[in-house]
Amino acid sequence: MHDTRSTQSRLFTAILFVTASLSGPPAAAETPTMGQAFAAAWERHPTARTAAARHDEFAARRDAADSVLSGAPTATLSNRNDRLQRDAGQSEWEAGIALPLWLPGYQERTLALLGREQSAYATLLELARWQLAGEVRERWWQAMLAAHERAVAEARSDAARQLANDVERRVRAGEVPRMDANQARATAAAAAAVVAEADGRAHRAERSFLALTGLPLLPDPGGMNEQRRLAPATAHPQLAALEAAIATARARLEVAARNSRDLPEILLGMRRERPVADADWQNSTIVGVRIPLASDTRNRPRVATANAELVEAEALLFYERQRVEAERDTAERELQRADEAIALAETRRTLAVEMRREYARAFALGQIDLPQRLRVEADAFAAELAAARARLEGARAVSRYNQAIGVLP
Repeated sequence: MHDTRSTQSRLFTAILFVTASLSGPPAAAETPTMGQAFAAAWERHPTARTAAARHDEFAARRDAADSVLSGAPTATLSNRNDRLQRDAGQSEWEAGIALPLWLPGYQERTLALLGREQSAYATLLELARWQLAGEVRERWWQAMLAAHERAVAEARSDAARQLANDVERRVRAGEVPRMDANQARATAAAAAAVVAEADGRAHRAERSFLALTGLPLLPDPGGMNEQRRLAPATAHPQLAALEAAIATARARLEVAARNSRDLPEILLGMRRERPVADADWQNSTIVGVRIPLASDTRNRPRVATANAELVEAEALLFYERQRVEAERDTAERELQRADEAIALAETRRTLAVEMRREYARAFALGQIDLPQRLRVEADAFAAELAAARARLEGARAVSRYNQAIGVLP
């Protein structure tokens, strides 16, 4: 009787790993929260580490597009002589510079396109942050569920080992046959194998979360729970990125359609020449303009490419809007179901505890045998574990709902 009670005491102690994280006191102030774990992961993310360089790129491109010239000047130097023909001393030197200019409206459209591209990059940053938040959330709850499964496996292994020891003592006392002890030992060995598998999965999930966030240890579970949030007034990160892509594609199409020719250049230079060797050098000034002409060979591929990007972005927005709505509805339904599952699991746990109390009294009075008592104890233990897992699933459903509506931790 004493051995049975001590065994059950150790089994129920194993449940505290899960229940303490969900129903215990609030986490200490220094315990990382989900938001802090996400911030730590974002600092390590390649997109975050290259954001400053991309902003410098946009600033450099804006400065270039905002200048008086449309591009870098080009210097020219040439010489013409008759050394390979008459060799009479004829020589001509020409030096100049070509200055690329803007056509009316070209600069404004180029700056507008650059502004759209920068806005689109900002939405891509937010999309990357949202995607990383989902990864942090999922890896955390995978670690918690794997740890829960390990705790369950360890508790069941402990129960099987204690049962095997009890049966072994009864075999030595001549109360049960040797085959019962062999069966109990086999059950204990199988339970130990399950512990090894569960421990491997838990370790893998823990290392995955720590590698993503850079945290040295798993945070206290109580600090990682989230509260259900309201949907933000802004667009969902996935939809905002696509809307920005559509605006960028339209600006690019505007540039391709209306900036229909390459930009002109004004030529300024000097010419120094002599007709023969003994003649005086003569100087003259060169002023010219280079005006490229518009052609379908240049414009049609650019317009077609820009139009294809616009059509693709608009079609993708329609598809993604429906998918985001479906994921939001699914997450809300899972959240409701999780609340129902918690209520049912708590009811089962309450009834199991009451049955365990009644069967303990009946066993003490000799009204039931030991197998019946152990079966009821096992049912109560399973009910406790199921309630703990339901609370874990409920907390994960909150995280998934917040993720589905586009809220960061």
